[in-house]
Amino acid sequence: MIYGIIGIIIIGIFLGIKIISPRKAAVVLRLGNTNRILREGLNFTIPFIEWTKSQSLALMNLDVTVDGITLDNVKTTVGLNVIFRVKDDDQSIIDSVFKINDPIKTIRAMVEEQLRAKIFTFQHDEIFGKRNEIGDEVKETLASKLHEFGMELDSVQVKDIQLDALVMEAMNNVVSAQKNKKAAITEAEGRKEAEILKAEGDKEMKRLLGEGMAAQRKAIADGFSQSIDEIKNADKDLKGREILDFLLAASRIETLERVGQDNAKVIYLNENLEGKMASMINDGE
Repeated sequence: MIYGIIGIIIIGIFLGIKIISPRKAAVVLRLGNTNRILREGLNFTIPFIEWTKSQSLALMNLDVTVDGITLDNVKTTVGLNVIFRVKDDDQSIIDSVFKINDPIKTIRAMVEEQLRAKIFTFQHDEIFGKRNEIGDEVKETLASKLHEFGMELDSVQVKDIQLDALVMEAMNNVVSAQKNKKAAITEAEGRKEAEILKAEGDKEMKRLLGEGMAAQRKAIADGFSQSIDEIKNADKDLKGREILDFLLAASRIETLERVGQDNAKVIYLNENLEGKMASMINDGE
């Protein structure tokens, strides 16, 4: 008899042991009434009198995809990710267990209803820029609803927005045309700028060439004048014709030495030009 009682007690103890895993909790019901909350670790209950209902306190992830119609009657699909969890206090745990039977199904229904209403407020070509606005509005409304069930919202993110395939193709064609137009304008502007730069370069080259030729002519004239002055100083009795003959003879000798060299040029003076130069030399005496 005694052994039987001891055996029953031992079995009762084993039946009453409850081990709660990390990030979980359990609501203890005693004869149908809420009694207490069991936390992670080793716990004890009264067999056949107390029952438990467990609840996860970890973050829960829910993906929701909603088909809606925009303000301009374009079919749009929006993908949303909702992350939530049960709040870690006794009353919230109790509310999450008894106030809502299927939190996933309930949250999905709330998000779908709100998303469809929100999609209808946008034109199809502006909805892509409204990701944050859609997410923030869903988060604000959903957070207050979840609070009633002992839960809190961690984040709401709009993952994907897709329009009807034909509309997307038309939008892509428009974007492609705009890019081609911009590229053509850029190319035309580039050609125009290149032509302007080339014209400016040619102008500058001609200016520098002209300045170089002018400087060269001046150097030749200065050298010729200096040679005449030196010859006159050496022999004041020489006439202009004699001085010119002397300079021409020296020039011919130098020219003969350069004949055959690359880019060599030969300058011929006719008799009329020689006479004029001789007259100019005499006038300068």
